[in-house]
Amino acid sequence: MSAALALPAGLRAPAATQGTQTCTVSGTLPPWLRGALVRTAPARFEVGAWRAAHWFDALGMLFAFDLTDTGVTLRHRDVESTIARRLAAGRNDIATFATPTQRSWAQRLRSLVPETSDNTNVNIVPRGDGLVALTETPTQLLVDPRTLAVTGTHAWRDSLGPLLMTAHPVFDRTTKRAVDVCTQLVGRSYLAAVEHDDVGRTELARWYTPRVPYVHSFGVTKRSVVLVAHPFTVLPLAMLASNRGYVDHFRWDGGAPTRLVILDRRGGPTREVEAPTGFVFHVIDAFDDGDDLVLDALVYRDPSIVDALRTEALTRALPSLGATATRFRVRPGRSAAEVSPLAAEPFEFPIIDARTPGVSRRFVWGADPQSGASCVLRIDLQGSETARFADGVHTWGEPVFVARPGSTDEGDGVVLTVGTDGERATLAILDARTLLEVGRAVAPIPLPLGFHGGFVRAR
Repeated sequence: MSAALALPAGLRAPAATQGTQTCTVSGTLPPWLRGALVRTAPARFEVGAWRAAHWFDALGMLFAFDLTDTGVTLRHRDVESTIARRLAAGRNDIATFATPTQRSWAQRLRSLVPETSDNTNVNIVPRGDGLVALTETPTQLLVDPRTLAVTGTHAWRDSLGPLLMTAHPVFDRTTKRAVDVCTQLVGRSYLAAVEHDDVGRTELARWYTPRVPYVHSFGVTKRSVVLVAHPFTVLPLAMLASNRGYVDHFRWDGGAPTRLVILDRRGGPTREVEAPTGFVFHVIDAFDDGDDLVLDALVYRDPSIVDALRTEALTRALPSLGATATRFRVRPGRSAAEVSPLAAEPFEFPIIDARTPGVSRRFVWGADPQSGASCVLRIDLQGSETARFADGVHTWGEPVFVARPGSTDEGDGVVLTVGTDGERATLAILDARTLLEVGRAVAPIPLPLGFHGGFVRAR
């Protein structure tokens, strides 16, 4: 039996698999800020003899900070998934991001394509009257917003089949539908842009490609869905009967350009435009500027950040997750995008005030949770001033913007961010424009740094 993992403070989880804690509140809780900040987090790196080989594979936990007239309460609960139950029973036969499975040759020959994980530790979003927890597989888990218990698997009532879906659906305020990107690896491989309501998906456009790029997020404008097809790709046939983790089949070609694949939401032809070589997890924003298409994204020089997030590396420290904010402008008739920097400060986990039109957006918020230098940033795209929030103690995660009700001014509201010092979890409430702290709520347990989530207003 190997020694227990020594994880940095930002990745430590509470001992209990579920619980409720009353928080100590200081400062001011804005009277209009009522509801729940709901988030996911990779939490359990070890189950019996199994050990997650990557941060993305740690078994998920859901948590919610409830903000009410009487105070703040923290609820948390481990995700009740099939893979968690299998691992608890000593079975490691479900494919994950980077942790090998232990299927025998007979099992691999019987099922050339392994069962994919339902460890929904990447994002959680409202759907219908409830919540749905997401990862980058076909499986999405329904979650009771009151208890955080998994109540079932979301079943799409359409003919598209069990496609891989991203965990970054984009809600279109005009159509009142979500936009997502699906990947098909079996047969003739392709990526497809889809729209969906709570029930079914409608395919908008499809891009066939023999080598499939890893796509974590994408851009959406009124006219287009934009894929960042960086040269970090997989030949799907190489994955058949394999016990390796999903990402370990991908290969980086540093001599090849990145392609921006522009899928027409109205059914027109697909367009490919070249851009400098780079690797992207997160798109910041996308919008139509006259006849031009603009995509803002956080760009790494290569995918070495993927290896920096393997468990062995994390036991030493959380690395900087800072990527370079970059603007790609695609003009009609041009085969290459115009590229310019957006900000000097590197960061990750970008958010915007999505209420405002893309062409006029001024602010981007983000975080860099690296050990010893964790901070939350607000970038002014129309000026040189960058606001920063840090205390030298906590590891801070993704900021979530919450607008002041009734306001239409960009950035009028607060930013919520959850941090931990390894012993206690802290919800910080920051003025969105200045990042000055308005108030905080402290729970007497640690929370592991999560990836994504959002604020659900009280009804």
